[in-house]
Amino acid sequence: MILSKKSGILSAIFLLAIGYWLLAGIASAAVQDEIDKRNQQIEELQRQIEQYQQQVDSARGQSRTLENEIAKLNAKINQLTLEIKILAISIDQTGIEINDTEGKINEAQSKIILHRQALAQYLKLAYQIDQKTLTEILLQNHTLSDFFNNLNNLNATQDNLRLTIDNIKKLKGELEQRQQELEDKRQELKELKSLQELQKKNLGGNKNDKSRLLTITKGQESKFQELVKKSQSDIGKIRAQVTYLQQYGVSAEDAVKYGQLAAIAANIRPAFLIAILEIESGLGRNVGTGNWMQDMYTCYLRLGKPQRAETEKNAFLAIVNKLGLNPDTVKVSREPNYGCGGALGPAQFLPSTWLAYENEVARLTGHNPPNPWSIEDAFMASAIKLANGGATSKDRTGETRAAKAYISGKPTCTSRICNYYASAVLNKADQIEPNL
Repeated sequence: MILSKKSGILSAIFLLAIGYWLLAGIASAAVQDEIDKRNQQIEELQRQIEQYQQQVDSARGQSRTLENEIAKLNAKINQLTLEIKILAISIDQTGIEINDTEGKINEAQSKIILHRQALAQYLKLAYQIDQKTLTEILLQNHTLSDFFNNLNNLNATQDNLRLTIDNIKKLKGELEQRQQELEDKRQELKELKSLQELQKKNLGGNKNDKSRLLTITKGQESKFQELVKKSQSDIGKIRAQVTYLQQYGVSAEDAVKYGQLAAIAANIRPAFLIAILEIESGLGRNVGTGNWMQDMYTCYLRLGKPQRAETEKNAFLAIVNKLGLNPDTVKVSREPNYGCGGALGPAQFLPSTWLAYENEVARLTGHNPPNPWSIEDAFMASAIKLANGGATSKDRTGETRAAKAYISGKPTCTSRICNYYASAVLNKADQIEPNL
């Protein structure tokens, strides 16, 4: 009979689907094992990093001797080396997760194909039965019992048809969600790579500091103590430590001057403020080379965020209009390979964020309206934001929370990006601190 033949075809389709899902489940378990293995590696390296941080803190609390200084630099070098290893593992782990997500998307697409095949069979069967009269159906059945069995099968077919349609809708939603997860993973991967480059630069800086110190002192304590007596404000060293800010047009002298003024006004550590701005400039390699329309407004529209596009556009136009600037010639950060551009000045605030701090900046600098492209105003805005994030405590915990809040808006953020960003900032602050 038609019903029995079609049921056989449908059974084969569902058996194929079940087999595919079982294999996918085994593959997914293997991927999870790989991810768990890398998480264990990261946890072990984090423990080692904490031990090196204790050595750094211990050396900092001791009198400045050549031996202590070298020990502190060695601990920082070891710490940064491990952090780079963690970043490499995290990048690898993110790549695995991206591949896994892509596999799940393909799996969902295969499920949709299978369901569509089943749906086509159901529709064909329902149509064929619908074309037959009751007399034809009765003639095709030897007994009245057969007729009612077939009638029940028809009702079951209609129920299965509705269920299949619901499943297709559900799978469509799953597919869209997984596509978004994949985009998030890709963005995280790109941000991790940028942070890895910064950590490598910090590592090179610490190694150079150690080599320079040994070269100058030739391992002699007396010569080291002569260095200690020199001016604490070593512009030459700071200049080597704020290369990204200088690329933006902020001199080492201005970084120290306005960094200290803003930090004092907001009651935070100057080295921490300068470090934040240097890291921000390093991550925003496209600072000051973009156009608001192309790199911000159009970008958000392309990402399907029209409300965000309008919010940032209106904020940007409000800022430039107050300052009497031409919006089409004012430079903003160019669209990076993740997210959107549109950040303003050395502090790299998005327009809507700048407006939220505008009044407080004006109160502390006396500039009304304040200008996000002004070094003084930009540094002050960053200092205020960091103070609000908890940096006023001036300890490692408070500054870590403030750095996390600066990049994510949440001082309790636990993502890999937040952790590595905070680490990079504190490492840079440790480099700058002795020279202020």
